[in-house]
Amino acid sequence: MKRPQILRWFVLSVALIALLLGASGCVCGGSVRATSWTGLTLQDGKIYVADLQQIQILGTDGELERSIPENTEDNTFGSVYVAPAVGEGYLIVASQSTARGFLSQATYPIVKLDIETGGEMWRFEKARGQYIEGGVAADGIFVIGNSDHNVYALDVDTGDLEWTFKTGHRVWATPLIVGDTVYIGSMDSNLYALRLSDGEELWKFAAKGAFASTPALRDGVLYTGTFGNRFYAIDADDGTEIWRYPDEQPGDNWFWGSPVISGDTVYAVDVKGKVYALNATSGEVFWSKELDAPVRAGPALTEDGSTLLVSSQDGNLYALDADDGSRKWTAVGEGKGYVTPVVDGDVVYEARVHGSYRVRALELLEGGERYSELWVYPPPEESETGE
Repeated sequence: MKRPQILRWFVLSVALIALLLGASGCVCGGSVRATSWTGLTLQDGKIYVADLQQIQILGTDGELERSIPENTEDNTFGSVYVAPAVGEGYLIVASQSTARGFLSQATYPIVKLDIETGGEMWRFEKARGQYIEGGVAADGIFVIGNSDHNVYALDVDTGDLEWTFKTGHRVWATPLIVGDTVYIGSMDSNLYALRLSDGEELWKFAAKGAFASTPALRDGVLYTGTFGNRFYAIDADDGTEIWRYPDEQPGDNWFWGSPVISGDTVYAVDVKGKVYALNATSGEVFWSKELDAPVRAGPALTEDGSTLLVSSQDGNLYALDADDGSRKWTAVGEGKGYVTPVVDGDVVYEARVHGSYRVRALELLEGGERYSELWVYPPPEESETGE
């Protein structure tokens, strides 16, 4: 690996350690560290990757098409470690600019960037905490949670603050926006439904454990887990509980990653790597399997719904049969997987940290029964491959 790449990985590792040490705090009877590094966004045949000092834009063949900014020396917004929101001709990135003097403080800007030129279109700097997950844009409004306990809504065109909603603790989760409703969880153990247009609270659901992930929605029901070792089905209209798992006593481990739904089944993974298939109507357990590896991310499904894919912190990607949870294969990899894989047709993309590559693409063969590695980014150095 060339020296600039080694330096970049060293800086990434140091910055990640700083985030892990500084972003604790949940109302859940224990300690936790934020580890949502680093997301990728797939849109219109392009892969947008948060790469600390740059946003890397890749083709689906793994070739680097553009870096924003082109040179890290031209970075004016700080470190980018959450997945960018991608719109028509623009990116919205949440970043962190480190303090530069003894008395100065870090700032946490949100910046809209022109995809073609990399130029800054607007900047918002009123938040006072880290952005642990990315935001979502809908109907001309960009919504994102912050560790200063607030949810911020910005005008996509101008960056003007439309509204702010104060919660009782840090907000780590990416919101889910459906119509004129924003669903977002907080570390204060509440899941909130807010009106997109003005931020008014429509309802809140109180649980015994922090919400740190994006809920899944199907047929008017929200599905989400908490750091209180429970998984919930919640009526999306009024916030009432439909069922919880386990029902009587909390389970053994937190649910952090977002679930995924297929047919009458909702799939979820706890932080110890136990995968659950639950009846979406009743919460009954169809099956559960242990991966023997810690998992921060939620599962993903192949497009035909036959294979469940779980990226773990041991560096591996696990493929399970969606019907019974039996192991199909394990793709051994480098580094750690902290975010949910992205499936596009017969290709799955993974974002990684603490390894020699940042993104890995695998081709799913025979309906997900086998796989083949297509590429990794950055590609291996010639001296490492012997070519």
